[in-house]
Amino acid sequence: MFLRRALPRNLLLIQRRRISNVNVPFEDDLTGFEDDSLADFQHYPGLQQSTPVDQNNTPSTKTDKTIAQAPLQETTIIPQLSKISQLRNPVIFVSKLTNPYMNLAIEDYIYNAMPKPEGAKDNSFDRLMFYINTPCVVIGKNQNPWQEVNLPVLNSLGVPMLRRRSGGGTVVHDLGNVNYSYMTTKANFDRHKFASYIVEAVNQASPRFKIETNERGDIVSEKLLGLNYKISGSAYKLSKGKSYHHGTMLLNSKLDVLGKLLHRDEKKLGIVDSKMSIPSVKSKVINLEMKSDKFIDVVSQKFKSLYNVVPEEDTEMDEFNEMFGLTDFAKSQEVTLFVIDEATTIPEEIHITADELKQWSWRFGHTPKFTHSFKNQKHGLEILFNVEKGCLKSFKLTFDDSNSDTKEIEKSFQYLESHIKNNDLEYTGSNVAGFVLHDEISDWIGESIDGTI
Repeated sequence: MFLRRALPRNLLLIQRRRISNVNVPFEDDLTGFEDDSLADFQHYPGLQQSTPVDQNNTPSTKTDKTIAQAPLQETTIIPQLSKISQLRNPVIFVSKLTNPYMNLAIEDYIYNAMPKPEGAKDNSFDRLMFYINTPCVVIGKNQNPWQEVNLPVLNSLGVPMLRRRSGGGTVVHDLGNVNYSYMTTKANFDRHKFASYIVEAVNQASPRFKIETNERGDIVSEKLLGLNYKISGSAYKLSKGKSYHHGTMLLNSKLDVLGKLLHRDEKKLGIVDSKMSIPSVKSKVINLEMKSDKFIDVVSQKFKSLYNVVPEEDTEMDEFNEMFGLTDFAKSQEVTLFVIDEATTIPEEIHITADELKQWSWRFGHTPKFTHSFKNQKHGLEILFNVEKGCLKSFKLTFDDSNSDTKEIEKSFQYLESHIKNNDLEYTGSNVAGFVLHDEISDWIGESIDGTI
């Protein structure tokens, strides 16, 4: 990773003792998809990365601990993310990593490390982060994955589902969209402000159609055939005197395929009643068809134009700037650009957060209590499951007059009933189905819950 400072016309690569050429790198709620096959998605570029994304693996990025054990190289000194995150001036972060767990964890780390200025309205320490993820589905902090996501399709494709730490609706990430995160003080929070900056920056770049914001703060197209199509939804977090606004910008995503991940047929997958969860607002969407690097560039330029700040006096940072020969440069420039890649020193806290985001207890167990009901016409059976903290707590069987084997079916559920009285059972298809002794009904339950049996 290399430290960069924003210049009026270009970016300067800073290294000690050596200068190298380095290439700078550079939806929310989907509806209205086609009914073509999902087979091609299994070969989608995002699922063919050399660094696969799963619940147990993260990229082999370096930690502060491993870097400390490595021999020092005299040719190059590379600034650390932990130091850059504490700079007392605006910073733009661009992550070249594509692991969604790592990128969400890095975003959280930068937010927590961002210093607060003395004046509540002061925006001189603001942050802007960009990142692109391999295919995944990301739900809001208070959402229900069984309600928002087609879990059987998700599991069949091996696409991970994440729960972020902010609110908002469910989004689909892939290599065709760019995620952005604008961080500032709580006093400066305005759900429309940064979206309007993006709109202004993009419209000045002559896109294929103009964009605007709606009353919810979403970024939408101008009216096309009488409709405003969503291009970017937003989510927010306010805490400890700080705030952030992040969103997913649909640029060149495979909407017809990714939309299927969020479409649920209640006749097949059951009805989820979750009064305590916040459902997504369904919207028709469209791609902006702008290249990712161009989007990042125009929005970064807009961000840089907002500030005219000289960093405050700070002894520790003065020593840092002196170490890297940045003293004069730091005093004359106001925005830093920092690129995060495989060579970046990743603080241990980020790996810990990424591991927390992978845990079933967070991704599914954090779901507010709900009921999930299914109807099986063949057996004249309706099942109602009561789920709390991602675990099955109780269930109810109801039969209609067409059923002739009621006692046999009830008996096949006795093992499940006995088990959940004294044990927590994570609400997955394979877990629940494994305790139902009627083979046909067992398979039906597993497929309906999440496609596992």
